[in-house]
Amino acid sequence: MENLEKGKARRIFENLKDRAQNLINNPEKTKDVIQQARDKSFKNEGPLSEVWHELQLMFNMVRDWVRGDYRKAPRGSIIAILGGILYLLMPLDAIPDFIPVAGLIDDVYILNLVIKQVRSDIDDYKAWLSNSAE
Repeated sequence: MENLEKGKARRIFENLKDRAQNLINNPEKTKDVIQQARDKSFKNEGPLSEVWHELQLMFNMVRDWVRGDYRKAPRGSIIAILGGILYLLMPLDAIPDFIPVAGLIDDVYILNLVIKQVRSDIDDYKAWLSNSAE
């Protein structure tokens, strides 16, 4: 992905974090967005394989956070994750999604940025899930 596209993708992502901040105050709408993104991810599992596992964890973490079941993650991390999820849902972003395979390259780039930003929170959530299952 070229620097110009990376810059455009980052700008779009930053704007989406503002939208995510409002979205997080509406649990029902947040659940709908998570479900739409989960559906899209299953339709595009191959192109999303690089971030697949973490993406599914992030869907679940936001869902559990919104429900109030898991509140260890900081609000800022949940907003960053939601911003990445909103980016995934945008059909016309830095590289339009209707372009087969290539259309998801920028989505993977943004999701990787989010994963790097919230890595310790994802790890804490995985530990919480493991402890909850015992």
